[in-house]
Amino acid sequence: MKKKILSLALALVMTLSLAACGDSGSSGDSGSSGGDASNGGSGETAGFDTDYNWSFSTTYATGSVVVQMYQKFAELANQYTEGKVTINVYPDGTVASEDDALAQVSSGELEFCGTGTAPVYTYNNESQWLIAPFFITDVQTYYNVYDSEYWQNIRQGWATEHNVLDLCGPFYRGMRTLVSTEKVESVSDLQGLKLRMNSNALWNAAWQALGCTTVPIPLGELYTSMQTGVATACENPMSESGNLNIPEIAKYVVPTNHVVECAGIFMSNSLFESLPANYQEAVRKAGEDAMSECAALVEAEEAEWLQKYQDAGAELVSSLDLDSIKAASEDFWKKQFETEWTGISYEDAMALVEECSK
Repeated sequence: MKKKILSLALALVMTLSLAACGDSGSSGDSGSSGGDASNGGSGETAGFDTDYNWSFSTTYATGSVVVQMYQKFAELANQYTEGKVTINVYPDGTVASEDDALAQVSSGELEFCGTGTAPVYTYNNESQWLIAPFFITDVQTYYNVYDSEYWQNIRQGWATEHNVLDLCGPFYRGMRTLVSTEKVESVSDLQGLKLRMNSNALWNAAWQALGCTTVPIPLGELYTSMQTGVATACENPMSESGNLNIPEIAKYVVPTNHVVECAGIFMSNSLFESLPANYQEAVRKAGEDAMSECAALVEAEEAEWLQKYQDAGAELVSSLDLDSIKAASEDFWKKQFETEWTGISYEDAMALVEECSK
């Protein structure tokens, strides 16, 4: 799952690479965090002569592949700047919640945060189709869409309008997959299925449109809720539900692969713009290289958890009629494009996804 390294040019062009790296493009404040603003942006320096000490907040768990990637990013940023940049990674939400960390990066109180699709639903409700269940169901297509002209413009807006720079694009962390105590082979089997959900309004509405009864339950209560039958299914990356011991309960792994889960590195844009050019290049390269080095760990982790489910007695449902579920989702999508996802038409979004899947 190799990721192309995009140039720092500001041109917003359609590219169909396997992965997207955020553009530097942003003319935010020139405010600095310890550096000489006169060297910011395009300024050239002979070497790394300024020390920086930054904080990185994430709610992802210690030991997870995503946190390993963030820690690798910090290590490489220090290495590539000859020890001048120190990034302190704080996992497990010890510094701030996901929403608060993003807000602190936006305000300039925090240098970095590591999150998933929070910028999408925080700043671009009209474009949430990117993370709609069953709309994009493979990683390559997701990367290509994320790097399209349409999404390059959106990501540019995060930097210029909200001071949130998408430093390196998405880091794949697993597909959201249905795991159930009841066998699901087609859309008809979803009718009345008691599905544990988080608080994401879009995802709840999408599954309800397919006939599920969604049950909002905190992740920490997932095991008990499925054990007691309050919920009969969940839809998380298998590593997430696996770490909560769901293989002890679930009888079926249903490979819906309905949402591509990705994480990113989000940086204060004003800080990035204040840095000398060689620091900018080093920090961005550290993020790209950390993602590249850790990508294989995610694939291995997914395969490992699938095997753990099967070893615990769960059946992988190979007879799943995924097309029936996608077809049943179309009316919901069309309504959303008419009322909520107004940044692009349904037809144009579908055309974009089709083009990006080639």
